[in-house]
Amino acid sequence: MKNQNGPLIELSALEEKGRQGRTASNTFNPDDYESIRLRRIFAYAIDVVCIAVISVIATFAATLIGVISFGVLTPLLVLILAAIPLGYHTLLVGGPWNATFGMRFMNVRMERINGDAPDYLIALIHAALFYFTVAATSSLILLVSLFNPRGRMLHDYLVDTVIRRVPIRS
Repeated sequence: MKNQNGPLIELSALEEKGRQGRTASNTFNPDDYESIRLRRIFAYAIDVVCIAVISVIATFAATLIGVISFGVLTPLLVLILAAIPLGYHTLLVGGPWNATFGMRFMNVRMERINGDAPDYLIALIHAALFYFTVAATSSLILLVSLFNPRGRMLHDYLVDTVIRRVPIRS
């Protein structure tokens, strides 16, 4: 971030003045969302590599278990392999870091719009909506982020979350 204490634009003039905490809903700091779209793209690319590595390892294990069980467990193992991306995003975003490995590398994290951390249920719904909307629209739904200053996508709006930059720790 260039300016950690950059200009704050008050988005709700009717809020009570005694509020101490700065949340995503009552203030907008442009530095928190600087190049957020590009950061999200690179973070997801890193996550795809991580998911691919996990999937290759899981595929070898599933193949071995399928051979040992003479193919009886193969349908169950296929479902488990399909759930790897969903589980990856849910466990990491719902965890204490509120970010996947790619998001951590790109210094971004997910927050609820009121400033709270997302729990596992919110992370699961967010990831499921992401994969469903991207698959249903051939990725065209991602263009929604071009029409708002915070770079929020449709699944961010639906679960009331925001992806924002975090300061680099020294």
